[in-house]
Amino acid sequence: MKLQRLKQPPVLIAAVVILLVSIAAISRLDFFERLERMTYDWRARTAQHFPSQVSTKLGFALVDDDTIDAVKSGELGYRFGLYWPRHVYGRLVNELSAEGAEVIAFDVLFGERREDHAPLMVDGNLVESDEYFANELRRAGNVIIAATDHLIPPDFFATNAAAVGHVSTEKDSDGILRRAKAFTQGRVWHMGILLAARHLKLDLDHADVDLVHGRITLRGEGGIERVIPVDQDGFFYVDWALRPQDHRLTIEPVHSLLRQNRLRKLGQSLKPQVDWRGKLVVVGSSAQGNDLTDLGATPLDKNTLLVSKHWNVANSVLTGRFIHPASSVLQIILIILIGIVTALLSLKMRVVPGLLAVLLLATAYSALCVGVYVQQRLWLPMILPLVGVLFVQYALLVTYRALFEQREQRRVKAIFSKVVSPNVAKELLGREHLSLGGARCELTVLFADVRGFTELTDAAQEQVAEFVRVNKLNAEAAEAAINESARETLDTVNTYLALVADTVKKHDGTLDKYIGDCVMAFWGAPTPQTQHALNCVRAAIDSQRAIHALNERRIAENSQRDIENKARASAGLAAKPMLPILSLGTGINTGSVTAGLMGSADHIFNYTVFGREVNLASRLEGVSGRGRIIIGEATHAALLRDNPALARRCVEQQPAKPKGFQKPVRNFEVPWQS
Repeated sequence: MKLQRLKQPPVLIAAVVILLVSIAAISRLDFFERLERMTYDWRARTAQHFPSQVSTKLGFALVDDDTIDAVKSGELGYRFGLYWPRHVYGRLVNELSAEGAEVIAFDVLFGERREDHAPLMVDGNLVESDEYFANELRRAGNVIIAATDHLIPPDFFATNAAAVGHVSTEKDSDGILRRAKAFTQGRVWHMGILLAARHLKLDLDHADVDLVHGRITLRGEGGIERVIPVDQDGFFYVDWALRPQDHRLTIEPVHSLLRQNRLRKLGQSLKPQVDWRGKLVVVGSSAQGNDLTDLGATPLDKNTLLVSKHWNVANSVLTGRFIHPASSVLQIILIILIGIVTALLSLKMRVVPGLLAVLLLATAYSALCVGVYVQQRLWLPMILPLVGVLFVQYALLVTYRALFEQREQRRVKAIFSKVVSPNVAKELLGREHLSLGGARCELTVLFADVRGFTELTDAAQEQVAEFVRVNKLNAEAAEAAINESARETLDTVNTYLALVADTVKKHDGTLDKYIGDCVMAFWGAPTPQTQHALNCVRAAIDSQRAIHALNERRIAENSQRDIENKARASAGLAAKPMLPILSLGTGINTGSVTAGLMGSADHIFNYTVFGREVNLASRLEGVSGRGRIIIGEATHAALLRDNPALARRCVEQQPAKPKGFQKPVRNFEVPWQS
């Protein structure tokens, strides 16, 4: 049944699905949000394989296991355990400043003063460790120190630092860190934003914060402007563009910097190992297995150095490239568009092509989502448009069609189970009403008989009878041997028949039926073919060649078995049976016949052809002998029209007078050996 118009129920189904999915999108249900975030993670990982815009001004001074060992060993001129006195960090600030770092940001919490730390000698004077650190903060003038929601550095440090940046993390409900908060209460800005703002000279004190419309606008000298897309709580998504091991990130272990600082204090000239001039440096830990460990799940990995969030946030501000989640309006538009396209594909196309079209649409939309994320960092929704609309709506509409609009097709499909050819199935499924009436049409009929089957059957029966007699089998064992012999015989002939049947279908023929060890097929119905005779003859040629190739393989196998059987005989083992070699005789004729369904709705339908020309094709098969193709005069005339070269190669035979025909008929043999 072909759909001529969209009916009210399908339109209503599509509209309800679109409405419900749109409500789910606006409601931001946690279940769908979790699934959508998983697609975001996949896109973030995919984006790692493509070039991205990255600032070259970012650096990482890392406290790794070697740094901890170096400080503990005393090779730097002092010896401390895991928790260092503040003057060690002061020395680090001193060295980075001396090497020209533009901004230094500590992802290390200095939550209280440590007066218990021993003082150190500076220029002949004893100086408290905290005081040394504060002095270096003031002298450098470019250091950002860390704060969290629950831990604020003492004023002694905060007033000497250039700024205080928050380093708090708030993971999503699945435990993955995807977002950062632009600022906390009291306008304590995120450390990554502070890093970039210092370089770009952005005026954070006069930032335009518009959480209602989801944006924070930062302006600086020379008309520079950065707009951070945020949610109503001030969170934005981190663009994880720079992994800790990225070659575009300037990296040096802290103990290397401390060693250079010691040499510098001793007056020894030393060329820095890393060029820190003009760099925005994040100081953090990459150490494993101690309190300094700072690992967590991000879209990129289950164990990511979380300190990397600072330079990735800074990179977004520096480059002006942020993650932009699709607005609610855009999500609804996408849901509606995909819903409409899915409805049209579901209602206008048959099930299998419709499914392929829907899968293609899903693939194209997924590619679009990945592409715009990689290129523009635009996060388009995938779960609700694809799962909620595309697949659910398609399933509902197809179910509706199956239940209410395809009753006639279900009746035809019941018939199709008794019809072999896919072309016949297509013809029948395209009819609104099934008619038993035939139609007169011109087509070409083929009969192909497997020669040697009767001899094979007789020989097999004699062999199994002899086997039963020699081995004196009882009735049950004899029956099993006979059945096994019959199965092997049937498998052999089916091997040959399957080659012919496959070749018929390959050449767009309609496989009518098997008549014993004979295949009947025809071309030109139910789908018209202008060159049905040529297609039929080509199928016959390919069938003979396929049988010939099969026989060559079986002959080669028999030769191998003959050698094996000699060895088996010497060992007193039974010989392996030889594989039977069969051949094919083919008769073809062209003419007007009656084609249609034969049978009744209560019994068996068969789409077939009958008439004088069909009978003649059968008779020509009877005179074809072994390994020959015999065609009638009308078929030869069609070849002269469609393929003169093939027609000229045909050899005319003596006129034959088939059974049931009053006059001899002209016939031709088609050569098939290449």
